This record gives sequence, structure tokens and C-alpha cells, in this order.
Amino acid sequence: MSDLELTPEEQALLERLQTVKDRVEYILKNYPNARNSDFYLTILYIRHFIPELAKYISYIPYDVIKKHEGLFESIRRTRQRIQEEGRYLPTDREVLKRRRRLEEAMKRVVHKL
Repeated sequence: MSDLELTPEEQALLERLQTVKDRVEYILKNYPNARNSDFYLTILYIRHFIPELAKYISYIPYDVIKKHEGLFESIRRTRQRIQEEGRYLPTDREVLKRRRRLEEAMKRVVHKL
């Protein structure tokens, strides 16, 4: 079996749970610690439902993830602040366009509040 081949149980799970909502609910039901950490939830989602990425993620115990769970949001927010200053902008034009559209929409919404 190659790294991307699924066991029959894994294949059945993928076929049964088609939407992101179904998959997230499955994880939240079966892995209570995922209810406390979006990062852990994301790792479990990848491990269960994205085989091509899962092969790169070894098992990480929840206790280890819990120690670092805020780090990923801090990294995202820091990247966002740096790029809002106009530094180190995305190299992909589509990503840049999408982020600028979201930023403008947010300004319009906040302005109306």
C-alpha cells in the first residue's frame, strides 16, 4: 500500500462524510480535545480527510499541541500586520487581490457601524 492508498475503513469514511461540516462534526464528536483547539481540529481534519497532506504529518499528541496552539494564530496575525504595512506582500497576485478586496469590504462594513 502506498502512502496515498487508503484502508477500506478510511475510504468508507471519506465517502460517507462529503462536506466540511460533516467532517468537522465527525471530528468534534470523536475527538473531544478538538473542541478546545482549532489547530488540533485542523490537524485531525488533515489526517483523516486529506491523504496527500496527511503523509507529511506524524501523530502529534494533544498535550504537545496544546502547548503551542496559540502560536499559529499569532503567526497569522503578525503576517497580517506586516503586510498591512505594505511589507512582504504575497507573491501570488490572486492572493493579494483577494486580501485587498476583503480589506476594502471590511472597511466599508466597519465604517457603517
